[in-house]
Amino acid sequence: MAQASRSVTVNVPPEKMFDVIVDYEKYPEFLPEVKKVKIEAGQGSIKEVTYTVDIKAKVINYTLKHTAERPNKLSWTMIKGEMMKGNDGSWVLKAGTQPGTTDATYTIDLKLSSLVPGFIEKALAEQSLPGLLTNFKNRAEKLNPKNA
Repeated sequence: MAQASRSVTVNVPPEKMFDVIVDYEKYPEFLPEVKKVKIEAGQGSIKEVTYTVDIKAKVINYTLKHTAERPNKLSWTMIKGEMMKGNDGSWVLKAGTQPGTTDATYTIDLKLSSLVPGFIEKALAEQSLPGLLTNFKNRAEKLNPKNA
């Protein structure tokens, strides 16, 4: 398993950041690698979501079971996936030190198929994180501009 965790401070309150995170079907609008998202099942705080993503010229599908604990945490576990044995993780949101900000921490535990070398697995988990966090931060701040 390749584990990685990163944090970012976002200039919106936790509730607004949470809204962006749980708006799964909008991911293709601001995450370039996500081509399609479909909510398969679930209700309330638990949803099964299938993602179609393009990782380095290979398109794969996987389904995650998301459990939302508004407004501070979203965790997921993989139900099924191509080229993956596991994809578990979470977003944890805390009020930032400045009013109206959020300290968001993204953690992932990724296990790809045995055909994929461990160093590639680790690189995918770690190298994609800064861009992913930036995309979520930009999306949340764009949808919730200060003093608007």
